[in-house]
Amino acid sequence: MTGRVAGKVALVTGGGGGIGQATGQLFAEEGARVVLVDVDADAVARAAHDIDPTGEQVVAVTARLDEEGEARRAVSETVRRFGRLDILANVAGVRVWGPITTADPRSWDVILRGNLLQVAYCSKFAVPAMVAGGGGSIVNVSSANAVTGRSGMAQYDATKAALLALTRSMAYDHADEGIRVNAVCPGPTLTTFHVRRRAEATGENLDEAREALARQTPTLLRRHAEPREIAYAILFLGSDEASYITGATLMVDGGLSA
Repeated sequence: MTGRVAGKVALVTGGGGGIGQATGQLFAEEGARVVLVDVDADAVARAAHDIDPTGEQVVAVTARLDEEGEARRAVSETVRRFGRLDILANVAGVRVWGPITTADPRSWDVILRGNLLQVAYCSKFAVPAMVAGGGGSIVNVSSANAVTGRSGMAQYDATKAALLALTRSMAYDHADEGIRVNAVCPGPTLTTFHVRRRAEATGENLDEAREALARQTPTLLRRHAEPREIAYAILFLGSDEASYITGATLMVDGGLSA
């Protein structure tokens, strides 16, 4: 099999839809064997089947990755199934809306576990697996709003900014082990999650909601990204094409941060 990541094994979190599913699709097209992980069993099974109906190249694992034992199991299952781990794409995340004055202990627990702890746990167990195989690449999906301010998303943006610091520190810690660690910062992206959320709020059908969201963007390119456009950046950083890149933050935001 040929491709930009041919022969490699990738674990993609948040693989049940959106950017995670698009990343798994692109990795598979480019020759990798892929494990999609998501807390939603039905969604991740459907995504894996859509990409590879045979189940030979792409498999689904259901796990709650903000639990350390579950993250260990996801990595172990990847190595058991495919013999190694070369790429970890930490795509999964959660959102909490509102200013800091509405935050409470429960919302802080949700956002910290969902946007930081699951990345830390998955990386903790991925690193030894990668070292055993001679090295690898970790790509953390942050957000353009980790570096660009906005209202109403204080907790989310704070954790995504913290993820950039975690990325840099991990790059330092594991460079000598042959592991590169980088971050991708997506701008507004038209995922099914966002479209459905707007439709539920406005009463629009899904097509109407998608068109409305596409018109409402602060980016220089005056549109939202498609999930596959973000996946291409993850593919690049995960592949050997980015062999001299570590500790970097790649803005994939349509010019929002400019």
